[in-house]
Amino acid sequence: MKRNHRPLTLWLLACLTVISVGLVVPWIWWQSQAPVLLNIMIIDKTANAPSPGYKGLVWLLNQQKIVQKTGERYVYDESEEEVNLLMHASPITKKLPDEVTETDLIYLASSKTNVASPVSLRTKKVEEDAGLTVYDALKIREAASRGVAVVAEYNTQSLWTSDNVREQLHPILGLKSSGWRGKYISNLQSRVQVPEQVRIDYERIAGQDWPYSGKGILLVHEDGRIIVLRGGKDVQTAEIKLSFTEKGRQWSGIQQEFQYTSWFDVVVPDSPESILARYKTSLTQEGRQKLINAGIPGDFPAILRNDGDYQSYYMTGSFGEMEHYSFWRRIKGWDVIKEWLTPNQREIPDMFYWKVYVPVMKQILKEVEAEEHVWP
Repeated sequence: MKRNHRPLTLWLLACLTVISVGLVVPWIWWQSQAPVLLNIMIIDKTANAPSPGYKGLVWLLNQQKIVQKTGERYVYDESEEEVNLLMHASPITKKLPDEVTETDLIYLASSKTNVASPVSLRTKKVEEDAGLTVYDALKIREAASRGVAVVAEYNTQSLWTSDNVREQLHPILGLKSSGWRGKYISNLQSRVQVPEQVRIDYERIAGQDWPYSGKGILLVHEDGRIIVLRGGKDVQTAEIKLSFTEKGRQWSGIQQEFQYTSWFDVVVPDSPESILARYKTSLTQEGRQKLINAGIPGDFPAILRNDGDYQSYYMTGSFGEMEHYSFWRRIKGWDVIKEWLTPNQREIPDMFYWKVYVPVMKQILKEVEAEEHVWP
């Protein structure tokens, strides 16, 4: 008896049709939407970076169809690990122009950091020429005073800038650097996770071999001082979770907490009201006293928003790092789909990018667009 394959064929055709429509309609929707015109100046003055930390920003600008006011789009060339941002939004490796004009947003980028690199002050002095100059900071402050919003990423307040530059950026960002940065370490004996320079600095100052093992939170000062919060003693679990404040949840729409395992700056905000998210640690009394003795703030802000005399945002962690440059940037709603589908698990690549950085930057860009002004 001859079998009838028609129902199976029809079912397959129906599935292919649904999939095609599911991809084509969002693509047509993206193509038909009007572009958003914003001039964004991306400043990346770090030297010898293994990978630009701002390719995630460029992907988002493309996905949100944000283009320059000339109509030219922001382009990231992954094959060469560099960004060609055209005109006002080119990667800057020299001093800023004499006058920052026709700009809606200044983005102080931090290139992707190598966690095995030295972090002591001696290294900072060698790399000083790669950082922002006082001239740069003055131009940024001048633009900010004229209503240009400023976004700064992790590391731009500590590793790559001088004290004079920090003094200029302080009123804009509404925070001060403590000189400390921290990171969750799952194995304190690992020479991969714990930078070699950290061990050298510790042994030089303490006069003994590196004694730590197990899990913990590593805190490193730019002058070489080392503090370790030991799991089970100074902190109960050693895990670090990013949690939005009530104000931050209303602002971003993000309700979940996320385990964070990368480096972060320890900063001191001028006002606690500027904190939108913070890092939660399960400090014991012993760990809390260890921070007090070292002069380290017990509160670790993660995202801050300053809307006083200046409009600025600071992300103390490397949230915008993107391992895989997604092809689907011209699909309407793909950012939301990725946010939904990406599991809230620390080992998932780009988890923080999709679940934290993208919604936060979308809100920032929305505010910048609403405050867009006309230059004389």
